[in-house]
Amino acid sequence: MDKQVVVLGSCSVCHVFTAPNLPVKGETVIGNDYHIVVGGKGSGQAIVASRLGSDVYMLQRLGNDSYGRQQKELYEDMGMSTDFVYLDDTAPTGSGGIFVDAQGQNKIIIVPGANGKVSSQDVDGITEVIKGAKILGAQFEVPAETVDYAIRLADKLGVRTLLDPAPVEPFDEELYSCISIIKPNECEASELTGIPVTDAESAFQAGEWFLEKGVKEAAIVTLGEKGVVLVTREMKKYFPGIKVPVVDTGGAGDTFAGGLLAALSRDWSLEQSVRYAQCASALCVTRSGSYSLTREDEVDALFLKIYGEACQ
Repeated sequence: MDKQVVVLGSCSVCHVFTAPNLPVKGETVIGNDYHIVVGGKGSGQAIVASRLGSDVYMLQRLGNDSYGRQQKELYEDMGMSTDFVYLDDTAPTGSGGIFVDAQGQNKIIIVPGANGKVSSQDVDGITEVIKGAKILGAQFEVPAETVDYAIRLADKLGVRTLLDPAPVEPFDEELYSCISIIKPNECEASELTGIPVTDAESAFQAGEWFLEKGVKEAAIVTLGEKGVVLVTREMKKYFPGIKVPVVDTGGAGDTFAGGLLAALSRDWSLEQSVRYAQCASALCVTRSGSYSLTREDEVDALFLKIYGEACQ
């Protein structure tokens, strides 16, 4: 129980279409592959954290349908707690369409389904688990008011919080003061701050904006293949991207967040945790498929190879 992580988040049945290029408005493109991956930001981050050694509890609603039942069984098979994974009779499991081009770039459409049913009452039901957690992770694929409630509760209980503000949703700016760490990508950082984030320098500016808004510890802004910046009140640091052959960028951001949750649950420093998360994300983009393909030994080996540090 030393590495306990709570993830408030979503699950979506993702229909993945690949084609040489992504269609523009009004265009039809002939694709070359189609497959189904059951993902979603919350599910993906929780699975990655679990695969990397954390003791993960997830708060989630799935549809009481074949996809939902199969996903809950998958969590159980992976050793994740499903005590707070509910099968909802009033809505289907969330779904998504993912469109990937030959360069591995993607566009995504999500329909919430049962994800939209996660409530503050559900959060109340997992309070005792949150109390014992190292960190609570959340995103905005469940209702923003539920995310707000969960983060404020965790903060009140003295539990560290990580918000991945994706997709960007309007929320009460007073929430910033309850967030320990915020982790937007460049697009989300641009939308939230009004600062066009295109490189490390503009990402530093966005990170400082988040801290000025009250974020407690750090802003971590991911820049895709360009790398990551970490901004705290004591320092600013740029981490170049890890060069790997790219097959599919889908899931890279969630794998980064899951790796970050796993590293922070080990009580690692922010710098070390960012590096570890980068290694997990780098391995993710070298293949296409499920978050459950994440392997702790592979991430640990890449971390050792690049940084010369053994994982403790």
